[in-house]
Amino acid sequence: MILLVSCDSYLGDGTNVDPNRVFEEDVSLSALLPPVLVSTANAHFSIAFTTSQYSQHTSFVGDTDKQEESQLAGGWSNIYLRSLNNLAVMEKKAVEQNAFNYLGIIKILQAVNLGLATNSWEDVPWLEAFQEGEFTPAFDSQESIYNVIQTLLDEAIVELQKPAGELNQPGSEDLAFGGDIDRWIRTAYALKARYHIHLINKGGANAPANALSALENAQQSNADDLQISFTQRNLNPWHTDAFLARQTGNPAPVLSDQIVSSMNGTTYPEFDPRLPVIADNGGADQFFGSVNGAFGINPDSPNNASNTVFTGETWHSRAEAPIPMITYSETNFIEAEAAFLRDNSGNRFAVGASQQAYDAYQEGIRANMDKLGVSESDREEYLTNPNVDVGAGNLTMELIMKEKYKALFLNPETFNDLRRYFFDNTIFRDLELPEDHNPRLNGEWIQRAVYPSSEFSRNEEEVRKVEKDIDIQMWFYN
Repeated sequence: MILLVSCDSYLGDGTNVDPNRVFEEDVSLSALLPPVLVSTANAHFSIAFTTSQYSQHTSFVGDTDKQEESQLAGGWSNIYLRSLNNLAVMEKKAVEQNAFNYLGIIKILQAVNLGLATNSWEDVPWLEAFQEGEFTPAFDSQESIYNVIQTLLDEAIVELQKPAGELNQPGSEDLAFGGDIDRWIRTAYALKARYHIHLINKGGANAPANALSALENAQQSNADDLQISFTQRNLNPWHTDAFLARQTGNPAPVLSDQIVSSMNGTTYPEFDPRLPVIADNGGADQFFGSVNGAFGINPDSPNNASNTVFTGETWHSRAEAPIPMITYSETNFIEAEAAFLRDNSGNRFAVGASQQAYDAYQEGIRANMDKLGVSESDREEYLTNPNVDVGAGNLTMELIMKEKYKALFLNPETFNDLRRYFFDNTIFRDLELPEDHNPRLNGEWIQRAVYPSSEFSRNEEEVRKVEKDIDIQMWFYN
């Protein structure tokens, strides 16, 4: 990871220059792009490790599983100290060099990181965050951050459509798309749709309409997924923290009863062929997840224990597995949701929608199954199951969100979905609070992270202005 530093030469003529330090004027855009992409993926993982427990994708020993507060300190460090910090340096360089395509990628990555930040803590620093000499930046409101995200993505699209000079064209250092600018443009539109659909409780009919408009230019296949793949030298963090940790006797997450029961024939009658791809049950006849708040326990299993774990072969925890950040599958579910709300004047409890909504719902399932390597026969058997293939006239929001919940396994976006639909168990069937639930929440669901202690030591006055209790809903879905 490249962290840029500077040093004043107060002894004259470079005498005080540390030869081991990296100076921003000496680092190229092509050298900075790979570590920024990796730190963005790591921020995504750091936040997902905790929010997947809140969303009941995973269960983990300890208090977080019971919805105790979390600082998400690793996420904050990756977003502010690694990603946005270096992106600010890159932006300055790209403007100076007229490196338009780099500038477009930079703005997209700024939007991704700001989205992760605001959906975790709500009000976050931006406008003053990277100004020279500003060490106590003010925190910007979530409403303003949402506007910033859309502006950054609009600006990114403009920059990416400009011709790039031969020396300023991203190439193999672009770990996401290998310099394919068209795929970055489609990513920008996909992200625009995501942040528009977040506002269904704020913008009325505008939110679905804006999302559908952006999707007209968004991803076209799984090849357009924004993701960073890892290697045998730089291991996927789910591999290290969910598989290797367990192998070495350390605490490690397992799959939650909520996600497993939605796939094993318990919550819904059909068995989902993705389950043995994302989880291992040691060859048992059935899959049993861990009840959140009671790590390792499942009262429905023969021995009262869960048996679904991550291994080195399960899809998300392979050593070289990618961290998907926004996918073609997700954009299809956004389209299905937006079209459903449009067709039903915003009524999330309606039954039936247009063929557009239904086709997007089915394509979201198909795309995710293809991504995970489900066989064509298993995929088609599932898609034609009468409980899945219900027809446009019987489509419900529950079906859309059921499939999105599974397709976005281990993605922080699931926590956003749960919050903006108020953890409604008529949409997320059988969703219940964890056992031994955090008594501070008084039977309500957790809504946010708390600001890291490092920010209180560095910028306490500004943090105190915006801190809120963990049961207070955020602006974007309230």
